[in-house]
Amino acid sequence: MYFKLSCPHCSKSLKVREEQAGKKCRCPYCKTAFVLPVPSGVDLGLPENSSNDPLGLGADGPSAAGFPNINVGSATAPVQSPKGSVTQSPAVKPQVGAVKPTAAKPKQEPTPSHAHSHVSDGSDISLVKSGIIGMIGAVAIFGMLYPLWLSNMRLGKMFWDSVGINFPTTLLMCWSFAILYLKSRQLAQQKSAMLLDLLPTEISREITLSSLDKFVAHIHSLPDEARSSILVNRVLRGIEHFRVRKSAAETVTMMESQSAIDASNVASSFTIIKVFIWAMPILGFIGTVMGVSSAVSGLSATLENAADVSAVTDSMKGVFGGLGTAFDTTLLALIMSMLVKIPTSAMQKSEDGLVTIADEYCNENLLRRLNDGREGGAERGAGGASGVDAKIFREAVEAAMGTHHAELESWLQKLDAIGGKLTTQVAKGWTDINTKMKDQQEQQLALFKQQYVEQTNLLQKQLQEMNASAVEIHRSLAELSGQAASMQSDVTKSVSGSTQALQTHFAGLERGLTGLSSVLESLGQKQVVVQQVETPKRGWFGGKKRNGRK
Repeated sequence: MYFKLSCPHCSKSLKVREEQAGKKCRCPYCKTAFVLPVPSGVDLGLPENSSNDPLGLGADGPSAAGFPNINVGSATAPVQSPKGSVTQSPAVKPQVGAVKPTAAKPKQEPTPSHAHSHVSDGSDISLVKSGIIGMIGAVAIFGMLYPLWLSNMRLGKMFWDSVGINFPTTLLMCWSFAILYLKSRQLAQQKSAMLLDLLPTEISREITLSSLDKFVAHIHSLPDEARSSILVNRVLRGIEHFRVRKSAAETVTMMESQSAIDASNVASSFTIIKVFIWAMPILGFIGTVMGVSSAVSGLSATLENAADVSAVTDSMKGVFGGLGTAFDTTLLALIMSMLVKIPTSAMQKSEDGLVTIADEYCNENLLRRLNDGREGGAERGAGGASGVDAKIFREAVEAAMGTHHAELESWLQKLDAIGGKLTTQVAKGWTDINTKMKDQQEQQLALFKQQYVEQTNLLQKQLQEMNASAVEIHRSLAELSGQAASMQSDVTKSVSGSTQALQTHFAGLERGLTGLSSVLESLGQKQVVVQQVETPKRGWFGGKKRNGRK
C-alpha cells in the first residue's frame, strides 16, 4: 500500500510504500535526504468519503463516490456536470479523437527510447568503463604491495612471486567490484525514482483514454535521470499499450510479459560477474599446476645432478618453497572469489526486489485504475443505467481485485520458484566445482606423493651406496695409515743406525787426524828424504828385472 506526502524542502508530491515509513530517503527532485514520516492513512486511490462508504454508494450515489459513469436513481446531471466530457456516450469518441491531435506533440518526445533505455542503462554496465576502473585498482594494489615484496614480507611475496597469475586474478576481482559499484549507483537512482508520484489522482482517479495525455505529460515533466528507471519505463509502456490496444486486459498481459523481461534483464546483467567468479579459481588452479610442475621438474633435475647430501637438502628446501608459492595462487583466487560472490548476491537480491516493487506499484496504481469503458467503465455507465445492485457492484470489484491479487500471488510464486531454482543450480554448480577441485587436488597430491616416495627411495639407495663407499674408503685409509706408521718407524730406525755409524766414523776420523797431527809435529824438526824407487819390470819369461838385471 502507498501513501502520499510532500517533500519538506521542495514541496513536491511523492508517493511512498507503507513499508518505507520511518526510513531515510532522498527526494528525486531536490536530492535532499529526509526521514519518511509514519502515515496516518493509506492512499487507496478512492474518494475522500470512501471510508464511510467503502462501496462508493453513499447518500449522493456512486457519482459522488468517484464513479461518475454509474447512474443510480436521480443523481445524474448535478453530480456528473464536473466530468461532462465523459458523462455522455456520444461525446466520448469525438473527444478521444480530438485528443489525438493534441497528443501528437507528446508522442514526438523520446518516449520509446526512454522505455527501452532501461534494458541497457537500468541494469547493464559499460564493460569498458568498469574495466578501466578495475585495471586502475589492480595496478594500485600491486603498487602498494611492491614495497612489501622488496621487504621480503609474506603478503607481498604471495602476490608478486606469481605475478603472472595473481595479476589477472586481481584484475577480475577489481573489475567485478567496479561493476558492482556502478550498479549500486544505478540502484540508488532506481530507488529514488520509486518515490515519484507517476500517476497522481489529482489528474484523474481513473486512467482512461481521454486522460492518458495528461499522465504522459506529467511523466515527461519528471527529472531526466528518473525517466530512465525501470518503474517509469514500465508505466510509460503500459500507458502506450493501453492507448494503442484500448483494452485493460491486454495491458495486464503486456505488463506481465514486461515484468518477466525486466527480471530477465536484471539476471543477465550479472552474467559477466558470474563468469569472473568462475574464472578466478580456475586461474588459481592453473597457477598451482604450473608451480607444482616446475617444482617436480626442479626436484628431478636436482636428484640427477646431486653429488652431495647437503646440496640435495638445500635444493629440497627450494623445491618445497616453490610448492608453497604455487598453492598461494589458489588460496588468493578462492579468497577473491568469495569476496566478490557475497556482494554480488546482495546486489542481485536488491535488484530483484526493485523489480518486485515495480510490479507492486503497477498493480496498485496503474492496472487497478485502468478503465477502457467496457468493464464497468466510463462508456458503459454514461447511458444512464439505473438500479445497480450494491452487492453485484461489490462482487465485481472484489472479482477484479481478486484477479490482480491472484496475478501478484502467481508472480510471487514464480519469483520464489526462480529464486529456489537459481539457488539450487548455484549450490549444485559450486558443489560440482568443489568436487572437481577436490578430485584434482587429490590426484595431484597422490601423484606428488608417489613421485616423492620414489625419489626418496632412490635417494636413500644412493645414500646407502655412498655410505658403503665411505666405509670402504675409511678402511683403506686405516690400512694406509698403519703402513705409513710402520714405514715411519723403519725410517726412524734406519736414520738412527746411520747416525750412530756416522758418529763412529767421525770419531775414528778424529782419532786419525789427531794421530796425524802428532806425527806431523814429531816430523817438524826432522828432514825427510824421499827416495824414488823404480818399479820392477818383468822379463820375457816372467822374471823380474831391477836396473836392467835379473
